[in-house]
Amino acid sequence: MSNICLKCNRAVYAAEEMLAGGLKWHKVCFKCNLCNKRLDSVNVNAHDQALYCKQCYARKFGPKGYGFGGGAGALSMDMGEHLGNRACEMDNKPKGVNA
Repeated sequence: MSNICLKCNRAVYAAEEMLAGGLKWHKVCFKCNLCNKRLDSVNVNAHDQALYCKQCYARKFGPKGYGFGGGAGALSMDMGEHLGNRACEMDNKPKGVNA
């Protein structure tokens, strides 16, 4: 296990360390990558060496579509650009027409 914080790339000492995803972080660096909310051991989720709160993690990596959105915006064509998603498996263009 490395003693380097992935957020600030400085050494993490025992008095200030927080553990998540098998990695060490400073207490002040232990924040959500999307909303910047302070995290603790109860509400942290680690994914690809990044930290997320439970709400942002569910929005970014959780199930999508009908029944999971829970509101009028659940069936939108939003691909999640505001969450950092760059590619999407589906688009609204028909296949084979004017290709």
